[in-house]
Amino acid sequence: MSNFKRLCLLSVAASGVMAATATAQSQNYYSREKYEAVLDRRQPAYDPEPIRLGAFIVNANADASVVYIDNVRASSTDKESDTIARLGVEVAARTNWSVHEVGAEVSAFRNEYIDSGDESSNNLLARVRGRLDVTRDVSIGAAVFAEDRTESRTDLANSVGLDRPIEFTRVGASMYANYQSDRFRWTNFVQVAEEDYDDGRQIGSGIPIDQDYRDNSETVLRSRLSYAVSPNLAVYTQAAAIDRSYDQAQFLGGDFRSRDSSGYTLTAGVDFELNALVRGDIAVGYLNEEKDDDYFEDVSGLSVDGRVQWFPTRLTTFGFTAGRRVVDIGVIDSPSALQTTFGARVDHELRRNVILSAAANVSSYEYQEIDRSDDVNDLSLTAAYKVNKRVHLEAFARHIGRDSSGVGVFGDPSYDVNQIGVGLKLYP
Repeated sequence: MSNFKRLCLLSVAASGVMAATATAQSQNYYSREKYEAVLDRRQPAYDPEPIRLGAFIVNANADASVVYIDNVRASSTDKESDTIARLGVEVAARTNWSVHEVGAEVSAFRNEYIDSGDESSNNLLARVRGRLDVTRDVSIGAAVFAEDRTESRTDLANSVGLDRPIEFTRVGASMYANYQSDRFRWTNFVQVAEEDYDDGRQIGSGIPIDQDYRDNSETVLRSRLSYAVSPNLAVYTQAAAIDRSYDQAQFLGGDFRSRDSSGYTLTAGVDFELNALVRGDIAVGYLNEEKDDDYFEDVSGLSVDGRVQWFPTRLTTFGFTAGRRVVDIGVIDSPSALQTTFGARVDHELRRNVILSAAANVSSYEYQEIDRSDDVNDLSLTAAYKVNKRVHLEAFARHIGRDSSGVGVFGDPSYDVNQIGVGLKLYP
């Protein structure tokens, strides 16, 4: 073989190796876009178009709905029904730059009870965020937020006896730093938030019910290191830490007690999108929460966090969730509870502009320090009709039920609440 032919063959081989290397480097091993969920699918003829204002893309909508509820105070006895008029607006804006991003979200909603005016409430949210793309592989971001909300009557802390739901504010800031290069990805997140709860009053007597023991500052840190085995599968380890510091001690057991705690979670998981029409993220590990006050017992055990989607056809999406974690549900004599949740949801595209959905979520709460457990069921049906790009309609029904048991149960906090309503969304 002549030297010229050898040189040509070597050149072709080198070019092939370089092309394969370049392809591997440019391949995103964490892309999970092989399948498209029903609720994520764009319908250009019916989905609203964003407003372009200079360097910003703005999405906005006005929301109005009417809801019938058969148990306003989520009570086991003396049930009262009412009609709720709900009005709200949502605005989200972000830059359309090729790199970096600045964004903001604002929402305001009013729930007006026609007969039970004391139950009426406002929910407000504002958030500003930014992302800096340091390099192709590294990005950092930050956000600040503020919320003014009202707890639902069905929340575990809103036990029977309150004349109205508890209002609270939540303010905080967060930061993240992410790195991704070829098969490796490292994500880090930290958030600091403060919650301040308003006092309640006992129904009938008007006696104040102190909620100051719930005011707290919370710091959350989370870090995940992932390795992509293939473009369809990644494995990872994750560590999370949480520290809660309460503004004041509470009087319990004949003395003042601190609810302060610190905890961590260590998990290993998989992030996948398989050819078997399945996509998901599942992590299993160990959780631990230690109380600063020896009066309260520490909590430890199995940690679970999972989300799986199944796409049997392009018109139907099934979703499944599972989780197990430690939560503070706001009950005065139990500073924490082990929450176990299971959920299932199906969305079906009956027509391009008609989507039917059904969801079921089951949660159980094992209270610490007291002999009590709660089982909560949340079932819902929804039908969404997109009239055109500017008008969307919705009809829905929901059932929420709670069953409380144990010698630590005070009164009868069990309930069944049914809701049915229709809604309208308008887009500019």
